[in-house]
Amino acid sequence: MRGCRCSQQRGRGPLPEAVSARLPSACSEHARGLTARAAAGPAMSPLPEAELVRSSVQLYRYLLRCCRRLPPGPIQQHYRHAIRQSFKVHADEDDPERIQQIIKRAIEDADWVMNKYKNQK
Repeated sequence: MRGCRCSQQRGRGPLPEAVSARLPSACSEHARGLTARAAAGPAMSPLPEAELVRSSVQLYRYLLRCCRRLPPGPIQQHYRHAIRQSFKVHADEDDPERIQQIIKRAIEDADWVMNKYKNQK
């Protein structure tokens, strides 16, 4: 069996993109894995309703629902307080483009927080 330049990776799945970029002749198995991962797109949102969030009120409710899925106690209280404070800070935003940027970033942040506490409930 002929080994590729990344044969030490065999059995461990596709190479990270940074590694495969440095390997000019990565095997076809790893190249296929990278292509499939790139086509899959970004990680899934914390709740399926993330795509439906278009307004600030919808975002607020969505984030509070995400907060309910966190471990109970001080963690939930912290993030609930942070959500309320963020909405107070951005209450005077008028620019629709800026509002959409804030919504997108808030959903990404919620995804990160949910992944952080995924196994702690």
